[in-house]
Amino acid sequence: MYSYRTVRLSGSGFTTVTVKAAPVLFDGYIKGTPNEPFENLVAFCVDVYHSISLADYKPDLTYTDDIELEHNSHWDPNKRDYLSDDEIVQIGKLVNYGTEVWYNHNISTTAKTNELASVQGAIWKVVSGLTVTATGNTTSINNILNTRIAALSNASTYTSAFTYAEGPVYSSIKLLTPFKDGKYPKQYPHKDLTQSFAIGDAVPEPGTWVMMIGGFGLAGAMLRRHRQQFLAVKINS
Repeated sequence: MYSYRTVRLSGSGFTTVTVKAAPVLFDGYIKGTPNEPFENLVAFCVDVYHSISLADYKPDLTYTDDIELEHNSHWDPNKRDYLSDDEIVQIGKLVNYGTEVWYNHNISTTAKTNELASVQGAIWKVVSGLTVTATGNTTSINNILNTRIAALSNASTYTSAFTYAEGPVYSSIKLLTPFKDGKYPKQYPHKDLTQSFAIGDAVPEPGTWVMMIGGFGLAGAMLRRHRQQFLAVKINS
């Protein structure tokens, strides 16, 4: 499935932007075990202040999973909003729910695309506090997405909105944050590094991840800088 939906991110002090809403797929391996690669690792963006491009990075992107999700990933400490414990749990459950949706083969292509876009939109809304509004799709799809984003981002009732869950939805995630050996050694968030992502509970053991953009099977984070601000998943014209 190679499709996505579009949403608009807006809010006070934030440059309004229209973005592709969908999880990203990565290929790669855990550093130290290059003979045991993984493919199509489903990851959700939790960072609207950095960028990543649809490109064959040389060298490959390097991420670590030993940093916890604590804030909105803003590179400016004065604009870094820390998340509450409840918000961290909610984001974790959304990531795990979205991963279940990805692997649920009983959902039609259209419904899956809509739901995954809604999950990504809800994650952005919770992690950043921005307004997330479906736009650029058909009117009926915009209405579906806006309803689902509202339901999945509702702090009180979001778990009742896990329509396509096939089992328990847990909150445990790994936050994958970028770094460069010798230059930006695990200085997160640094304004010159790529976006951070979260992956669900059922993943390999902790370590350093060597990541390649294996696919934007559900579209993903193609973006560019805009007036020195790093934006999530900018659609290039």
